[in-house]
Amino acid sequence: MKIYKSIEEFNSYKDNLHDLTFVPTMGNLHKGHISLINFAKKFKTGIIATIFVNKLQFNDKSDYQNYPKTLDEDIDLLEKHGCDHLLIPDDSILDNIDQISASSKATKLCGMSRPGHFDGVLTILNKFFEIIEPQSVIFGKKDYQQLILVKEFVEKKDLNISIIGCDTVRERSGLALSSRNNLLSREEKLLAPLINKTLEQLKNKKNKLNKSLLIKKAKYLSSKGFIVDYIEACDTESLEETFEIDKKDILIAIAAKLGNVRLIDNILLQKL
Repeated sequence: MKIYKSIEEFNSYKDNLHDLTFVPTMGNLHKGHISLINFAKKFKTGIIATIFVNKLQFNDKSDYQNYPKTLDEDIDLLEKHGCDHLLIPDDSILDNIDQISASSKATKLCGMSRPGHFDGVLTILNKFFEIIEPQSVIFGKKDYQQLILVKEFVEKKDLNISIIGCDTVRERSGLALSSRNNLLSREEKLLAPLINKTLEQLKNKKNKLNKSLLIKKAKYLSSKGFIVDYIEACDTESLEETFEIDKKDILIAIAAKLGNVRLIDNILLQKL
């Protein structure tokens, strides 16, 4: 695996790189990230990952400062699983960067409590797209809203890039893998799978899906110690609230805090 520790170093090799499949990360890698690398192998192209903790997408300065960093382990993991290239830029990548504003979809779900978050995500991704010029980019569906916004951005800018979503990877308990899981206490780690269990319960009751049912589930999670940001039923493209499961597939998305750790998850309900 070739490692580039600056944009300048990458650019010096860039002319020899073609048809790259790109997996953007913020490091502290786990099996979910590796599933994206493994999926990228299907395209028979060179695979490039990035590790960059993007301060532009953090609303909370302490959240940014506390984001877990395991660079040596990340490098070993990527090399072991067949990543071909790794770009690790420093903060100079943000110098004179073009600021991107996300669409109104960014104000829904996670955007309600994290204003500007998706602007920061799209701003750094746009920069990476310009630098790497990937053929395809792989994202996890756990960050479903992000996936929708990136697809929309690429279409709007008419970029020749395929945006691909991969299924969420979970622990045996059902908890969606996340770098933030490492920050959970032992007690919180036992409670965290209730998020996925709640989603599965809603899936089993999709024929009775309504606002009061979501409120009931939110109150249940609150009683167990979660600080619930939202539980929403929404259209899979517009992210507008809907309960018309007889007409279309619906996304159920949850965000909740355990202690200081914010967890997100979602499930797709197929129409009746």
